[in-house]
Order: sequence, then structure tokens, then C-alpha cells
Amino acid sequence: MLRSLLAQVFRRRAPASAPALRAARQGRADSVVFVANMEAPVRVGPDARLRSDVASVRLRSFLAASRLATSRPVYLLPPDLLADEPDHEGLASAATVVVTKFSTSELLAHSQRFERMLAWLAGARGRVRLVADLTDNYAALGDAEGRPFLERYQRMLGECCTLTVPCAALLEDLRPYARHGIHLIEDPYESPRALAPRAVAGAPVGLCWFGQLGAQNIDSVARGLAQAASGLGGRAAELRLVTHASRRDLADEVARRLAQAHPAVATTFIPWSLEATWRAIEASDLVILPQAHDDRWGRVKSHNRLVESIRCGRLAIASPIPSYLELADYACVGEDLGRGVEWALANPGAALERLRAGQEHVSARFSPGRIADAWAALLAGDAPPAFSPPDSGTPVRLNLGCGDKILPGYVNVDVAESRAGRRPDVLCDLRALTPFDTASVDEVLAVHVVEHFWRWEVVGVLREWARVLKPGGMMILECPNLQSACEALLKDPAGAAGPGQEGQRTMWVFYGDPAWKDPLMCHRWNYTPQSLAAVMAEAGLVEIRQEPAQFKLREPRDMRVVGVAPPR
Repeated sequence: MLRSLLAQVFRRRAPASAPALRAARQGRADSVVFVANMEAPVRVGPDARLRSDVASVRLRSFLAASRLATSRPVYLLPPDLLADEPDHEGLASAATVVVTKFSTSELLAHSQRFERMLAWLAGARGRVRLVADLTDNYAALGDAEGRPFLERYQRMLGECCTLTVPCAALLEDLRPYARHGIHLIEDPYESPRALAPRAVAGAPVGLCWFGQLGAQNIDSVARGLAQAASGLGGRAAELRLVTHASRRDLADEVARRLAQAHPAVATTFIPWSLEATWRAIEASDLVILPQAHDDRWGRVKSHNRLVESIRCGRLAIASPIPSYLELADYACVGEDLGRGVEWALANPGAALERLRAGQEHVSARFSPGRIADAWAALLAGDAPPAFSPPDSGTPVRLNLGCGDKILPGYVNVDVAESRAGRRPDVLCDLRALTPFDTASVDEVLAVHVVEHFWRWEVVGVLREWARVLKPGGMMILECPNLQSACEALLKDPAGAAGPGQEGQRTMWVFYGDPAWKDPLMCHRWNYTPQSLAAVMAEAGLVEIRQEPAQFKLREPRDMRVVGVAPPR
């Protein structure tokens, strides 16, 4: 499909003559080559309109290619050309080669073609910068379906290339494959404007599902839509089901199963296009996003469909995969999609509040400009090192989630670009400390940070923090003491329950200071000294002990718990 679309986008070009190729190569060593699913090579112009019906291709490869084409030569080349035409003008001047997404069906149908590509990558290592963008865990599907080539393909890319991924869950899964490092670059939103948020408008209730429908997900989609419909309480509803025209038979099968379970739900099939998707979301009340979250293949999908739903102003009822859980403040994310629909119908005001906050968050975090900048810096080699270790013998100490508290003697790290005008030394997601090598850090300090993670994700977060610690390195966590807050509230229930300073030792502990008016500053779980020690032990730390708190209000409101990284 990508091949036919590319043919519509680019004007045909006459083959370049040999002198022209030699002239193009002279003095040029900065081209970027994207290895893509296409039949013929194309040079991307700065005004090229690249289109694909595969979201990860549009949101990642084409976004990066378009941005880079404004400053350097950029080429889209088929895999075969790497081995067959090493003198092609793009390869001859290449500084960076990027392997883009290929579908599993393409990989399996043409495995010899990709074996040749892997051999070329192995030979090119050290001569050019090699990057592979992985948006799925191929090995997981290979294991489930008995297709060993998929695992080999993923492993070989990790041995040859720096990896890029769209979400923290996939980063964690692929870290063992990443011999040359791994970078998290999220998917941007696509819709050109944010639509006004809207709660359920009336009857029938408008539902929308959009995405790629195939043999791997038809069962989970059909089950999830039926479960969501169970929350309608017998109300009539219309489902707009948006997928590629070639999947009409699968869409009809989903509609048949849904009608069998819930006769009051009528399904309208809409052939996919970006514009058709946006219109379908706008015409609906709720977006339903079921996802198989209990298998290695389904749980590592990116944020992009939930982000697009929020951008379009409609509440999403979504399965609890890790990427969706990161945005749970702005949607209904949970095991039971029917209960999510029930909540949305019963709480339209709260749903609108979630959407308004979500659109602000999405606008800042997932803007195409910000993400294109990240791709351009990585692929053009212009990005400064995210972290440069000090001279040997100097301890490396991280201050994670630093906010505006920039500590001397520490590498101050945060996901926010600045707070109160103070910028961190290193900008990265605290769930994925990709700038720091394993066993490279002497101390990890996190002051009033751990309570901002969901309980279900905190062990994985602490394991990531423990990963960067040297054996014997210390992890120091300071946070509010839940036991102290409960005792203070019970001592003065009337006076200590307010949102202002009177709640600093009580309500702020439970929920965070409301004066921030920032979802990132809300507390998502609280701990006693014993429960925090148990979580740290589960993350693999040893010699865990409580010490006097040294920051913020200190005892009795706050506590400090320290653990040590064990020998590896």
C-alpha cells in the first residue's frame, strides 16, 4: 500500500547520469537514507507531501524525512537497493541510514530480501550511523506464532543499529536487544486543530473505533467493542468503524459479532483516510480503544490513537496498556470498557474536565514540531550528548524529577523542559533513563517524585532507576509519609481537610498541592515507610533502611528510605 501511495505523491524522475551522480557525491557526506517499503528510490524534496495509510510510517519516518529534507539530502530507498546499488547517490553520501517500519507480513513473505539488508547493515556498521525504528515487538509475535525469523530480524537490528521506539513499555521490552543504545521518541498528533471537547450529546450514543484491523487483533477489537456496548444500559448507539477499505470483510465480521451481542448498536463502516477518521471522531460521543493488554505484542503499542482522540475532543474508553495508562487522567482507562462507558454517560461534566486538561497536555507533549526536532537532532547527528560522564573518579549522582530544585554536585534530570525558569541538565522520561548506561551511576536521589507514579508502574520505574546504579550505589527516596498524614487528618478532621496551607500535612500528601493546577503534579499513590521499603525490595534493592528526611518539611510529614544496588 505504501508503494502505491508513494507513486501518487512523487513526480517521476529521469535516472541520473553517471557524471551527475559523481557531482552529487563530491563534497557531500551528510545525506540521510530511509530504508522503506517501496519499489524505487526517491529523493525527498523539502516541499514533498509524503502520505501513507500506516500510522507509524506517517508519524515517524515521514515526519523525520520531511524535516531533514529542509537542510540536507534525504532519500527513500527500498531494502534491495542497499546490496544491489551501493553506488547510488544517496548511499554514496550517506551519513545516516534509518531502517523504517516493515509489516510482519512483508518480513515473512520476503525474508531473503531482508536477510540481504541485514547483511548490508552488518557490513556498514562503523562507516555510517545506523538507526532502526521499531514500533512493535517482533520477537513477541514470532514466539506466539512460531515464526523465528521475526525474532532474528529484531535481534540483528539491535546488534547493528541504534534503536528508536515510540513508548516506554516497548523500550523496556527491547532494551536487551539494544547493543548500541535505544531512544524514546513519541508519536505526534496529526489533526491540524484541536476540536472543542464534547460529552455525550444525546441519542443514539455515537461510538467510534479507528485503526488497523487484521487477523492479529480482530478478536480483541470485537470483544472490546461488545464489552463497551454493555455499558450503554440498553441505549441505542451507532458505531462508526474506520479502517482500510481492504479490510471491509473483517469490519463486517466485527459488526456481525457486535449486533449479535447488542442488537441496539448499529455499525457503519467508513473506509479509512485521515480526514474520514477526524470526521468520524467529531461526529461521535465516545472513542472506544480496546487493546489486547495481556500479551507481549499488544501491550507495547504507542499513545497515538488515544492522543488523537483527546486532540479531537472526545473521551476515549481504553484498555490498560502502559501507554494509555500514562494518559489515564485524560480518558477512561481500565479493564472493563463497559464500566468506562457507564461512567462517561453518568459524569459528563467530569469527562469534559478530563478532556480540557488532556488537550493542554497533548498540545505540549505530542506536538509535531517538538517531535520533529527530536528526530532531526538524532538523525542529523546535531544533538549534543544527553549526558557526558565526568572524569574517572568523580561520583555521578542523579537528582531525578528535579523540577526547579537544581542541586549542585548532581546531574539534575526531569521530563519538564523547565519549572519556574530553571532547566534540568538532562531532559528525559524518568521511566526510561536512556541517556545513562547500565551501572554508571553512584547515587540516585528522588525527592517527592515516587508518589507521582501509579502503583502498578512504580516497581518497573524503580527497576529502571536501579539499572543505572553501580553495585553498592545508593537509591534515596524522599516522599510524604502516609501514616503521618492520616494521623494528622484524624486529629483535626475539620481544620486539616482544606486545599490551602491547612492541608499541607494532610490533603497535599494524598493528592498534591492543588495550587499547581497541573496533572503532572498530582499524587497517584502514597506510602508508609514499610510499604515503600517493600516496593524497593521488589525492585531488587537490598539493605533498605529509613533515615531522617533532609528536604521539604522533613519529619514527621516526610520520610526518607534508602536502598543499595546489589552485586550484579
